[in-house]
Amino acid sequence: MPTLSLAEVEDVRARIANAHVRAATQFRDSFVPGVTEPTHHLELVAAALIREARGVRVIGEPYSIEGTLITPNHENFEVEPDALFEYWMIISEITGSPSWHMTRVIATSAEYNEVLNRMRSPQIVRALIASFLPSYERSSLEVMLYTRAQEERIERRMLTLDASNEFHFHSRELIAEGRGGVAT
Repeated sequence: MPTLSLAEVEDVRARIANAHVRAATQFRDSFVPGVTEPTHHLELVAAALIREARGVRVIGEPYSIEGTLITPNHENFEVEPDALFEYWMIISEITGSPSWHMTRVIATSAEYNEVLNRMRSPQIVRALIASFLPSYERSSLEVMLYTRAQEERIERRMLTLDASNEFHFHSRELIAEGRGGVAT
């Protein structure tokens, strides 16, 4: 499986951060109390994420909105094979569940050590880690994550992309978990 370089991961992170700044600025500049729809910020974020992307294109409507829920139209995305990580990050940002906002991609040993130091009573389940960087192959993506949505965990998740360009959870390998609740 090819592995992304740290520079490629940092580039994706920077483009996503730029998209959020651009969307926040546009929202602030266009906000009219009582007129601006609550979903307007979601639309601006999605548009900015797509505009900043490399290797991810849209052919048709990128998403639909019902009430306050935004849903990507996965089949309307074209994804280059080496852009699976970026596409996954964009889709995760667009759908933006509360658990996603408590999740961090780990790409370096320094980030891994920082997360371990923040965890309360970390229990390392798998000590030997060949690489923290995301890897991909055709329609599969492996990525190292730290999540503290319900419990603190560091895990390597394996995701697969189906024919409609929707990611599915394939499996995960537990690397470490926190004991006794989330540290602050």
